[in-house]
Amino acid sequence: MPEKELVVLNPATEEVLAKIEYALRNAIADSFEAAYEAFLKWSELPLKDRLHAVRRAAELLEKRAEEVLRTLVAESGKPIRDAEVEMLRTLSIFRASVEEARHVLEGHAPRVDGYEYPLGNENRIVVERREPIGVIAAAQSYNNPASTFAHKVAPNIVAGNTVVLKPSSYTPLTAMKMAEILHEAGVPKGVVQVLVARGEEFFDEALANERVAGVAFTGSTQVALQVWSKAAAYGKKFMGAPGGSDPFIVFDDADLERAAATGVRARFENAGQNCNAAKRFFVHRKLFDQFVKTFVDRAASLKVDDPMDPSTDMGPVISDKMVTQMAKFVKDAVDKGGELLYGGRRLERKGFFFAPTVIKFDQFVDAAVMKDEVFGPIAPIVPFETEEEVVKYANSTIYGLQAAVFTADYRRAFRVAKAIRAGAVMINDTTRVRFDALPYGGVKMSGFGWREGVRSTMYFFTEPKYYVLNIS
Repeated sequence: MPEKELVVLNPATEEVLAKIEYALRNAIADSFEAAYEAFLKWSELPLKDRLHAVRRAAELLEKRAEEVLRTLVAESGKPIRDAEVEMLRTLSIFRASVEEARHVLEGHAPRVDGYEYPLGNENRIVVERREPIGVIAAAQSYNNPASTFAHKVAPNIVAGNTVVLKPSSYTPLTAMKMAEILHEAGVPKGVVQVLVARGEEFFDEALANERVAGVAFTGSTQVALQVWSKAAAYGKKFMGAPGGSDPFIVFDDADLERAAATGVRARFENAGQNCNAAKRFFVHRKLFDQFVKTFVDRAASLKVDDPMDPSTDMGPVISDKMVTQMAKFVKDAVDKGGELLYGGRRLERKGFFFAPTVIKFDQFVDAAVMKDEVFGPIAPIVPFETEEEVVKYANSTIYGLQAAVFTADYRRAFRVAKAIRAGAVMINDTTRVRFDALPYGGVKMSGFGWREGVRSTMYFFTEPKYYVLNIS
């Protein structure tokens, strides 16, 4: 028998933060029905009224940011310094949704009198408007619980849609608190609902329910594939933000200190639990030994401690299960010829802490850390000699989210960037770069459906409608 309630733990202390009863299938269906009823009214509001409500929500969220921040840190284990940045980002997404809506939703008036058919176009005036599609079933991951909530909710509700959101089972409290703030700001409860439910039940109902028009998902590639295929079968729009295994490439003319510092941050921020974290490091053989030493020294200097402490660099991974998974990755890497230079173990303390880990390979090998998405603090480093070789390594996984190339030669940088199959390539910058107003996503197994972003979400979850006036 499945558990009737969700137990939310603090991953740094293993303390129970909350116990929440799971919504059953009939309750999930009721939520979609309530969202549809709310949609009928919300979508008829003038755009200025919806924008005003979301603007008020952003203002109230800013006032209560400390409260949300501490909830976020407690249930995710994200260091408070990084969580503060996420809160700034969350506010930015809300405000960008307000700013962009007038432009994205403005529509246009095509000159149909420029077409010979159908006859009589000189007597027709055509206006195109973008109109919301209805109820969006959304699901989010645990690693950025506030900003991912903002991406799923803010662009959709300003566009006139309503959202039923299933938070991660690890971090539901942040989403619940943010929904509470939206309701306090005047957004009707039916417009934004947070539902703690099991993933299988939530998606089964969302996909089969005729009230649901679209699905917005952030999570693992494996689950994304399942939901995407079923969404297509039911004729639902699907927007997915799945995972990646981003390569970080360092050529022999790169600024070593800058590359190493950027790489350590890109790999170990949030204990490596970011979709666009740098996950595989490829360093030119001429620079390899020196880079590895500098990288290890910097990784060893990271303070791994209480995420509520402002001086902490890295907190825990999200669960005991993830600690076990990291240990398996390390064992597989060492078994296949990797040399463990630092870390590679669970820390002897309360909580789900795994040490920052650096593994050196003498050559490219078929280890799990070189092909899977490692959602934790493990950095494999491999030497290379030619552009062709490193491009082959970079493209060797099923993923293609983002990548980084460090070199002083910009011609080479753009050659390599063009050859890498990814949604974005950063030159002399971190893989963690993301512009929230712009489309974010990748290729291969890092790209499903339409890419997420404030503008693209509004485009994707609205439909163009033509209004034709015959003036003859």
